[in-house]
Amino acid sequence: MQPIVSSFLTPLALKTAGAVLILSSLIDLVFMLCFPPENLVLEGSRWWLYATSQLVDRGLLPLVGIAFVVAGDWIEIVSTEDGGDRGSMRRIATFSLASLLGLIFVLIIPFQLITTNDFKSQDLKKIGEEVTQIQQGIKGNLQQIDALSKDKVKEQITTIDREIASGQAQGERLANLQLNKLLLTDPKKFAQKSEQNLQIQRQKRENQVSNRMIQTGVRTSLASVLLAVAYITIGWTGLRRVLK
Repeated sequence: MQPIVSSFLTPLALKTAGAVLILSSLIDLVFMLCFPPENLVLEGSRWWLYATSQLVDRGLLPLVGIAFVVAGDWIEIVSTEDGGDRGSMRRIATFSLASLLGLIFVLIIPFQLITTNDFKSQDLKKIGEEVTQIQQGIKGNLQQIDALSKDKVKEQITTIDREIASGQAQGERLANLQLNKLLLTDPKKFAQKSEQNLQIQRQKRENQVSNRMIQTGVRTSLASVLLAVAYITIGWTGLRRVLK
């Protein structure tokens, strides 16, 4: 009696757990896409990039669920005298879902690589435009200093020295005062230092953009390859067996 009960409960438990994993992962994905984090600005292609990344990040859970369902079906087939209904609609639907997800993950691969490369170019262009604006601002400051009289320059330097000596200026305020003093006392050196700092910050931001895009595009694409292979292997192999 016990083997009969086990042969009934084991496939039922596996198929139930598999169905729950599949449905819960789909529900979680829908909520994640409908209610993205508030700090993310998602428009147009950026929303699709976010959606595909979330799908890949959650792609393993449905795969485990499908594996549970397939294992439960296999146990049910081998434990029944007639071998069960090998071509049932449930099995066809399971393998069709696996094949569909495999196709989706295949399509995600080129989309991720192309889209992340486009966004990288856009972000780098934006950084370049911001740097140009800052350089123009520095040039404007130098022109304003040239237009000031010597007495006015000395007056401003005295005011800055007095505030620095008071000890009340700290952190960013102190750094700005020191830069302003350098601008007044040695505009050429100020321009060189500002340009040096600007290029360092530009390189840092460009590296951050490149690293972020590599992590987003390449990592997601590699994960998509693995998921696509797994889903297609299960889906196509299963469909060939149940439909023949």
